[in-house]
Amino acid sequence: MNITRKIITILALLVIFSYSSLSAQLHWESMVLESETWKYLVAISAPPANWYQSTFVDTDWKSGKGGLGYADNDDSTVVTPCNSLYIRKQVTVTNVSVIKDLVLDIDYDDAFILYINGVECARSTNVTGAFPAYNTTLSTDHEAKIYSGGSPERFSLKTSSLVSGVNTFALQILNQGISSSDLSARVFVEAYINSPTTLFHPTPTWFIEPVSNETSNLPFIFINTNNQTILQNSKIMADMKVLNNASGANNINDTTFEYNGKVGIEIRGFTSATFPKKSYSVETRNKDTTNLNVKLLGLGKENDWVFHGPYPDKSLMRNVLAYNLGNRTGKWSSKTRFFELYMNGVYSGVYVLVEKIKIDKNRLNLTKLSAIDTIGDGLTGGYIMKLDRPETTDIDGKDYWISPYMAPTALKQKEYFLHADPDGDEIKPIQHNYIKNYITNFENVLYSTTYTDPVKGYYPLVDIISFVDYYIITELSHNLDGYRISTFMYKDRDSKGGKLTMGPFWDYDICFGNADFFSAGNTSGWIVDGMGDGDAYAMPFWWKKFRLDPVFNSYLKRRWNIHKSAFLNTTYLNNLVDSCAIELKTAQKRNFLTWNILSTYVWPNNYVGGTYENELIYLKNWLKDRITWMDGQIQPLVDVIQAVPVVGSVTTQVLPYPNPFVDELTMKCWLPTGGKFEITIFDVFGKQIIQRNEIVGEGIHIIPLKINSTEYPAKVFIYQVKLNDKIQSSGKLVRM
Repeated sequence: MNITRKIITILALLVIFSYSSLSAQLHWESMVLESETWKYLVAISAPPANWYQSTFVDTDWKSGKGGLGYADNDDSTVVTPCNSLYIRKQVTVTNVSVIKDLVLDIDYDDAFILYINGVECARSTNVTGAFPAYNTTLSTDHEAKIYSGGSPERFSLKTSSLVSGVNTFALQILNQGISSSDLSARVFVEAYINSPTTLFHPTPTWFIEPVSNETSNLPFIFINTNNQTILQNSKIMADMKVLNNASGANNINDTTFEYNGKVGIEIRGFTSATFPKKSYSVETRNKDTTNLNVKLLGLGKENDWVFHGPYPDKSLMRNVLAYNLGNRTGKWSSKTRFFELYMNGVYSGVYVLVEKIKIDKNRLNLTKLSAIDTIGDGLTGGYIMKLDRPETTDIDGKDYWISPYMAPTALKQKEYFLHADPDGDEIKPIQHNYIKNYITNFENVLYSTTYTDPVKGYYPLVDIISFVDYYIITELSHNLDGYRISTFMYKDRDSKGGKLTMGPFWDYDICFGNADFFSAGNTSGWIVDGMGDGDAYAMPFWWKKFRLDPVFNSYLKRRWNIHKSAFLNTTYLNNLVDSCAIELKTAQKRNFLTWNILSTYVWPNNYVGGTYENELIYLKNWLKDRITWMDGQIQPLVDVIQAVPVVGSVTTQVLPYPNPFVDELTMKCWLPTGGKFEITIFDVFGKQIIQRNEIVGEGIHIIPLKINSTEYPAKVFIYQVKLNDKIQSSGKLVRM
């Protein structure tokens, strides 16, 4: 190594050492603690005019340990009821230049004003006017929070308010009125200090370091409503900017945007609409309000988006986990991206960009149903439906229908099938009737005593694997809304498969152990058994019937073991949680400074961890225990599929379309091998009416059939397909 390289290496090491030393010196301390001794005055008249100044002599005031107040059992010094309590504390700062940041954490009842060295530095929003009189009353009260498990409120202070030497902190604590039942003053001032030694006190255990809201490894999205109020169920026009730098480093002052244009925005959700942190439905638009398909945060081009604002889910990731698992089953579920939202210039926390469920080549890739699709194969799909609550404006027979089968509970709740895509405003009556009749026919078959019959049963009507996968993910997450609310299903055109299919997965933020009712927080027990009479919306009878079906249970065991080896295991799930946590490492701090709920119960929390780390530990442990319990229940199931001729249990696939038909239909067959091929059509009494025999090769074969209504006026027929004299498939044909 030559002398120049040695010098460069030494200088680089010095820079690294200096940076490391500086980082080690920077830390947070409490400059002022509530538990220290304060001087205080219970005001029965106006205090001296200069009570808040550094020069004021407070030797006549009483001394007491903080907090100060009465009636909440959080007061080390109990004072008599009053309208205003005045408190003072002095702190010596040897060198003010080492103070790099300053915050006030205060728990108060009902209002306060803070002065530092005679200058007002912070106040609560429910007190107005300069220097309120000692007997001022308030229009709104404010409850202290620490004593009930909450956290104090935080206010940013200017370090320039401090001086080297003695600093005076003076506060007026105001009550709502002299007859108020309680009063509290618990004051903490924390300083970010550049010093190798401790100058003041360690911070409280609940203290969370402030973080900058200006930079992030996550994208920023800015919404400007231009002084309009965002409504529910009615979008307003707003402006949106998306900051998503390729480097992964984003600063709110950057000026190059991934999207800079118009959106329609509304508050979304039912229960979630009541939370302080709102979720939104967002539609990217042209200036004339027409839809504008765009790529956002790396997701496929579309115009309908969901801004999910996790609130009771303090992990911030439960929906992300669920949709990830949904995609791992092999069928489409919404893709997601974390981002941070600014609403009208105010930081609103961590959000999740979610692809809205709809028919689209970049979403659920079904055949798009148009207004002219009213006959034949076109009428048969695609449809997205959901079991859910109807909106107050929804109309039975247009936006939804009610199942003829009540829920199997003592309350006999109704089951509502809602049109999702196309929705009730777009769907034609004949299309509404088609999908209603298809699903009702499925329910009729499933309700019957022959529902497990290979020919007369439900197998030809559904994608049974999708029902099994939905059951697995719903039970794994202990989803108390599962099967009954936000429960999606779809049917593509008959020529593309045409079976009723469960999914995609939706709305899992109060799952995975995050709910304290209907036993949803337990890691044992089936949620399908744990609802009792539930509430106004109960799960349909389907799942009790499925669980009595040996074929369904066989697929359940098979799919569980396939998924367990791939992703329903602690290694995969812990890595998934950790990868989200790394992405959210700094952003979650900003989120919980804005929404200070880590130590607070938020409906319907089953667990309150106090820290973000504890929330993730709980989530991981809950998943581990849940997998263990489910595995113990599923492994004893007997796999009987090999002994039962069931559609879907063989490689050969047969698709009749359209079904229902008029007089003509087509049988589309996928054959794994060639040989003697036979299609037979029977009436419901077992009488053969049509038979086709051919010697064919492997691959796809299209066989047109005609069942003339004049000659065969019946409404229902049975088909059977054989390959080399072995039954490959059977099912039902229905005449329109």
